[in-house]
Amino acid sequence: TRLNEYLGEMVQIIEEYDGYVDKFIGDGIMAYWGAPLAQKDHASMAIACLLAMQSAMQKLQAKWLAAGEEPFTIRAGVQSGEVVAGNIGLRGKKMEYTVIGDTVNQAARLETSAKYYGVGTLVGEETYLRTREVYSYRELDRVRMVGKQLPVTVYELIGPVTAQPRRSQQMFAQALAIYRAHDWMAAEQAFMEIASEFPQDQPSAMYLERCQYFIKHPAVSDWDGVFVRSGK
Repeated sequence: TRLNEYLGEMVQIIEEYDGYVDKFIGDGIMAYWGAPLAQKDHASMAIACLLAMQSAMQKLQAKWLAAGEEPFTIRAGVQSGEVVAGNIGLRGKKMEYTVIGDTVNQAARLETSAKYYGVGTLVGEETYLRTREVYSYRELDRVRMVGKQLPVTVYELIGPVTAQPRRSQQMFAQALAIYRAHDWMAAEQAFMEIASEFPQDQPSAMYLERCQYFIKHPAVSDWDGVFVRSGK
């Protein structure tokens, strides 16, 4: 089946990049780096792995289309930080080696939030800071997750760093700065220009809707620009 073909391909790639497949969650895969043995470059390995997975998925999708089968897409959430690693469960009944903690929870929430932003991979700030010299990102938003007080900055993974950033990245960064300055009319115009030139860019369409909302319902003057996610 397509699911087994996809899972088999992805697991093989994760192992090639020294990742550890923790478990399958429905049609999803939970994987981690840096345990049980420390890995100095764990964040970079995870990002490189994701890019390889995306490339493999493109080939699988083309294969399925050629065979007349409906393809599907994948998305991912990545975060770096401290975790609790070890044997979890009831001794003598059911135990497994796994990782738990806030970092794991954040990664899971980033994965589900990727769908909201319409991107393939959503990366947390810790991973971004560890890998930004090698990989290119687009800052998407500042988010306060459910049950959390401190906001986190989230990024879309673009690919390896290039000499010249994509035009769409530059335009988006400029529009986001205008948006955070509360200049809703100018921000609306900036995001409209992106939507016109890059009609498939869902984050720009999302911000265009926000701008149109704030034009009618202005935010308070001391609003910090943080978006509050109501779902996990």
